[in-house]
Amino acid sequence: MLADPKDPSFLGALIYFHHAAETLSFSGAAKTLNVTPSAVSHRIAALETALGKRLFERRIREVRLTQDGVALAGSTARIWDELQSMTTRLNRQDVLRVSVGPYLSSQWLLPRIGEFEAMHPKLRVDLIHLIGKPDANVADVSIIWSDLENLGKNDRLLFDTKAVPVAAASLQLDSAFWTGKLPPLHYRDRSTWRHWLSAVGASVGYAERGEVIEEPHLVLEAAAYGRGIAIGFLPFISRYFEQGRLVPVSTQAVRSDLGYRLVLNRLDHSKCQFFAEWLLARASQSLPASSGELW
Repeated sequence: MLADPKDPSFLGALIYFHHAAETLSFSGAAKTLNVTPSAVSHRIAALETALGKRLFERRIREVRLTQDGVALAGSTARIWDELQSMTTRLNRQDVLRVSVGPYLSSQWLLPRIGEFEAMHPKLRVDLIHLIGKPDANVADVSIIWSDLENLGKNDRLLFDTKAVPVAAASLQLDSAFWTGKLPPLHYRDRSTWRHWLSAVGASVGYAERGEVIEEPHLVLEAAAYGRGIAIGFLPFISRYFEQGRLVPVSTQAVRSDLGYRLVLNRLDHSKCQFFAEWLLARASQSLPASSGELW
């Protein structure tokens, strides 16, 4: 064993030392740690070897701290008190597990989640970032990007969305861009582009071009770098507009059949209800004043 704070055996030996120093008894430490007195003696001897210092004076029926042992015991006692205080605080906090896709989390939820935790200081929110439909056993609340046609009895509509084609601001594109050379960019499949093209009366064949990307951030990043035209979803794409990285290439925003649903997996928990009410209220504040406007 090395006297290295990153060495688990060294840290473990400090725990043995702390309890032995607190009780001035290897037997007392052994009882607290549920080990044998011999195990305590061996771990402390190894600690002394690693430090090159004697920490205890061993007598027939008792042990006493040396001067170095007293100094080390003062430090381990302070650290132990801090650890106990922190773990007590953590144990007092209830935890709400929320599964959410990384796109919605980074673009909308993360900047706001601190507000909810400030309102409920005894409740900590753990975000579980998943793509696709999560297992209900993993989270208390799930935010899912999916078809909104058939909401379940425990589902609530969080965001419906409008789809609008977007591209890099530096590009000069014709209003009938689907007749040009710049390809579409797809997230997971080609259905969103097909839906938009059909809704505006454009050639659906355009959707058969371009690459399919599995991560939504990369679709938008690829569009921002001029690789193609992506479908952005209002209101979330507005951040890219504000940054000047993307611009709409059509004035026609088509209501999408996809959106975010909020699913309460633990109906009997009041923490889920608190979070759902807060989340729905914040979502309503994020929507455009008029659903018929592009911006």
